Parts: sequence; C-alpha cells; structure tokens
Amino acid sequence: MPNPGWAASKIDRGHGSFFNKPGATAEIATREIESCRKLASGAESQINTIDVLAGGIAAVLGGALADGDQKRINTENCMLIRGWNLYAMTREEGRAWKALPEAERNAQLALLVGAEKPARGSLLRTWHNDYAEPALWQKN
Repeated sequence: MPNPGWAASKIDRGHGSFFNKPGATAEIATREIESCRKLASGAESQINTIDVLAGGIAAVLGGALADGDQKRINTENCMLIRGWNLYAMTREEGRAWKALPEAERNAQLALLVGAEKPARGSLLRTWHNDYAEPALWQKN
C-alpha cells in the first residue's frame, strides 16, 4: 500500500526508484525533476535569495535543510504534489535493471515514466490532498 502525503527519510526505495505520471514523457520528467531539485535546494526560492543578500541566519539554516536526505525528501514531495507517483523496484528488479546496457535502461525508463501501469516496480508513494475533498470543508 502506498504511503500518501509527506516523505519520511526511512522509506524503503528498494534497489531503484522512478517517478511515473501516465502520459508523461522522459523529457517532461527530466524537466520536472530538475525544477523540483532547484526548489528543494532553494535555487528558485525568492526567500532564500533575500536571506542570502541579508546575510541572515535563515540562509544558513535553509542551506542545511536542503542537504542530503532533506533535499531528496523535498524533491520527492515536490514531484508528488505536481501529480507524479513514486515507484520502487525490488532487489531482483534493481539488479536486473543495473545489468542492462545504459541505452536499454534509458529506453525502458522512458516507457515506465509515462505508463498507465508501469511494468516494473510497485507504487511506493502518491499524493492525495485531503483538504481538496469537499466533504472535509463544505458545510452540510
């Protein structure tokens, strides 16, 4: 069962993971991942730029939060909010994947990224915005 909502640093990603959004292309995935990585590191954050210019403590703390696991988690959450799903491969799938020539891996990844139901991996995380459900916020 996938884990909806925010990422935890201890989520098991098997031996490889990928993002999937039915109908997407590898080029779209690459652009989205890069954009989310920049956001996760603060490179596209206006607040981070202001903090750096001001030389404030927030810039130091912001940089520390964007390191390592936190940057990966922020990137993952960004992708999920944008409608992507995170799939993880089992040990066997990961080993078979790593054994493929790079060109074949890239060709298969292009198919997995936009597949309605990817042929590899299992759904690890997906986003669900509980607050968008009318039953939770509309008055009866």
